[in-house]
Amino acid sequence: MKLKTIFFSLVILSALFLSAFGSPGAPQPIKAQDTVQPPAITLVPPTVVVVTTPGVVPVTGGATPTSMWTLILFGLLGLLAIAFLVALFSPRTTHEHVVDHTHTHTPPDV
Repeated sequence: MKLKTIFFSLVILSALFLSAFGSPGAPQPIKAQDTVQPPAITLVPPTVVVVTTPGVVPVTGGATPTSMWTLILFGLLGLLAIAFLVALFSPRTTHEHVVDHTHTHTPPDV
């Protein structure tokens, strides 16, 4: 390797080590905050019972059925996913111009 490359690598590595393990300076002393102690009296508010309908979950959709365009969109997304998986797991073919033809013949027996 050239001297410039070695020097540049050492500078980069030393900067990485200093940034990971070095400290930028002495830690600043943390001053305690002067707070006023709250009074020891605890006030308990009266209990209020709110009557609600139990088990109600808000629904954001309406009473309309699923539209045809939504089904078409999800169908096309499904076909795209299937095509992607088939392309991903299909065997790779080797082109003829890449194949080495020098070792196609067996050497003669001596």
